[in-house]
Amino acid sequence: MSSNPASFQSILAGVQKLREAHNANDGNSTDPEPALEPRQPKSPPKPARNGSREQPVVNSFNQQKNGEDAMHQMSQVEERKRKWAKVSPSPTSVATGQGKNVLVSVSQRGNPLLSSMTNTSWRYVSPSGGNKIYYDYCVQGRNIVFLSLKYHKLHPEYISKKIQPLVKLKNNVLICVVDVDNSENILKDLNKACMFNGFALLLAFSFEQAAKYIVFMNK
Repeated sequence: MSSNPASFQSILAGVQKLREAHNANDGNSTDPEPALEPRQPKSPPKPARNGSREQPVVNSFNQQKNGEDAMHQMSQVEERKRKWAKVSPSPTSVATGQGKNVLVSVSQRGNPLLSSMTNTSWRYVSPSGGNKIYYDYCVQGRNIVFLSLKYHKLHPEYISKKIQPLVKLKNNVLICVVDVDNSENILKDLNKACMFNGFALLLAFSFEQAAKYIVFMNK
């Protein structure tokens, strides 16, 4: 099969023209810049339903700090309450805030026991504001009733009336000075009265010993 040179050369010339046209287009054309995607504006924080701002996030750190601040404020309030607390002479609250100050009813004036109450702080209290005082001595929440057997023999009805208002309270003590002979039967009756009325019975054989009981309970 014979080929035509003229036709072959024309084909080469056509290919050359196509190459030149392609190169020309590559040199003059520029790639289009990619379109920039518009940024979405940040949405503002959504207000709460009631129109107020959103509450801050509570985690274990700021929750603990808030709790410590609240406890500190509460402790300051309690400290101020204790600082300004006053002693009330009522039998139910007289021991509150008294510290180590023995409260002595004014009915005990002249009791030889008081001259032996050394190395302790004590003061008289009297009824006020309609509040009655049923104890003879109050030592750190303990209501103490004092009794001398010599006085008890003369006024046997005294002790039952004395302890009756204190029966509903706790930590009641009856200090009894044994200053008479043949006191066994009297002490049995007093012991029975203390057992049924929630009193502890302490026997002393002198006023000085009775005072030591009170001083010891105040330590």
